[in-house]
Amino acid sequence: MATNKIVAIQVQERQLRKAEAAGIRSPSLLAKWPIIGLLMFLFGGLAFGALTFNLLAQGPLLPLDRTLATALPAISLKHATLLKPLMDSGYYIGSWGLSLLGILFGLYFITKRFWQELAMLTFAMAGESLLFLSISNFIDRVRPPTQIWIILHIPGFPSGHSMASVVLFGFLAYLLVPKIHSAVGKGLAIGVTILVILFVGFTRVFTAAHYLTDVLAGYAMGIAWSGMVYTLIEIYFQNKRNPHAPKRSLDQQLGYSR
Repeated sequence: MATNKIVAIQVQERQLRKAEAAGIRSPSLLAKWPIIGLLMFLFGGLAFGALTFNLLAQGPLLPLDRTLATALPAISLKHATLLKPLMDSGYYIGSWGLSLLGILFGLYFITKRFWQELAMLTFAMAGESLLFLSISNFIDRVRPPTQIWIILHIPGFPSGHSMASVVLFGFLAYLLVPKIHSAVGKGLAIGVTILVILFVGFTRVFTAAHYLTDVLAGYAMGIAWSGMVYTLIEIYFQNKRNPHAPKRSLDQQLGYSR
């Protein structure tokens, strides 16, 4: 009986690998090495906590915030013809662009019946929006008075654009990079993902839509949220697919041994 269960699990795993090769599927690396998700959560959470403390305690980064919020918009206005379309594009990539990509990939996952990936996308993006609204309204940091062009009046800490960029673009890279066979291609895809995420945050600071620490806090929260939600969902679906597989303890899942 035990042998039959092992054979059934092996067959299931082979079928899953074939299905993953036929579409854009999660590589399940976070389920295999959940320590990665834990480290992302800890790093992002600690960084966000430090930036929040700096804000509430009027820490040493605030003068830099104010300096950049004054100097960078002045540069933008001097070169408005060149910089305005470029800076505005960062806003739209981090809002409408992300929304469109989320919808397209969501429809793709529904069509393919890739429920794990759909759950990862849905919980990540919906949770990101709720976290941003809850935290930003609780802290209630006023945006720089020097913001230009696209003017927003909702609280600015953390940056929702920056957080959403990490969550979605990071997720897409996580799905697509394993499909690329060459090391150069993988490196290029990772590099482009990082550049796009940084570009979105850079445009928010350059137009004084956010202070620098708003953007850094958005990145930190995006890393923490991504590490937690993607890992937990992958582990859930892995256990659901292999109900007869031996259950590992939390220590074993995180890579500890006695």
